[in-house]
Amino acid sequence: MRSMTPLACLLSNAVLAVVLAGASLAQTMRSETVAPSTAATGTVIESRLRGDDSIDYLVAGDAGQILSVDLATPNSSLSFNILPEGSEDALFIGSISGNVADIPLPKSGTYVARVYLMGNAARRDETAAFSLGIGLGGPDVAAGLAGGPDWWAVSIRPGSALNIRRGPATRHDVVGRAQNGQVMQNRGCRMTGSERWCRIRTHGSGVQGWVSGQFLIETEPPTMPEAPEGGPVGNGTPFDATGMVPCAATAGAPMRSCPFGVVRQGPSSAGVWIALDGGGERQILFEGGAPVATNLDAKLTSERSGDVTLVRIGEERYKIPDALVNGG
Repeated sequence: MRSMTPLACLLSNAVLAVVLAGASLAQTMRSETVAPSTAATGTVIESRLRGDDSIDYLVAGDAGQILSVDLATPNSSLSFNILPEGSEDALFIGSISGNVADIPLPKSGTYVARVYLMGNAARRDETAAFSLGIGLGGPDVAAGLAGGPDWWAVSIRPGSALNIRRGPATRHDVVGRAQNGQVMQNRGCRMTGSERWCRIRTHGSGVQGWVSGQFLIETEPPTMPEAPEGGPVGNGTPFDATGMVPCAATAGAPMRSCPFGVVRQGPSSAGVWIALDGGGERQILFEGGAPVATNLDAKLTSERSGDVTLVRIGEERYKIPDALVNGG
């Protein structure tokens, strides 16, 4: 084997030093302690990180207290986990459960809210700005927010609109708006600082998000639509609307009417169930106003005609109006 010259050795060592330095710089882990008094009143931390960097925010609490964390960021690959200090057994995993957490502390000690970029975004060395809300409430606060009515009605000045936000604070993006009297399903409330925020699903449109609790009043459940005779069952979630749509089961067959039920998930997104002859159901998932999946193993295509989408699944055909998917 040919021996390396002194210059080659020097260059090799220099390259190795650069590689090792780059590896150490590529992953920077830092931590910040949130004072108990600051956590008790609630705080918002503005920061940013890059690539493989991560930031640990340390909060000390007592067993039974509620650690509330919510993340706002324009980068969808940024997330956070909550775990006990010194442990990798996460109590909350943001990539699975979302950007809002309310965790009862299992025992007294210090807990970590770890903010990081996931997967490809970290490998691309992306930079992400974020704001992180952190609060620590007593068990009595959680008990006061637990339960509550099943349904809310919006109570605001007529002619104005209530913002529905992606998270429980005004710094989160607006995902929709609700009018006075609009009915919403209660999916739980929490405190952000001194203000109560409630997670909701808007009846009829399916828009989901968070609204300020001061603009909500308890109301009676809305009247749910009745499925037509022989209509679909769906997945157990109450339908937002039911009715009939044009359908054809085979190529060349004339269109007839088939019963449908729809569960909406906000603008242009919905699950549609259509009852078939023989008791089966055809499910079509819409995202962004277009059909993207179905429960039949056949080619799925679509084309637009005015405000109607013609969906083809193998030989089957369905005409789906925009109003069916979006409401209104």
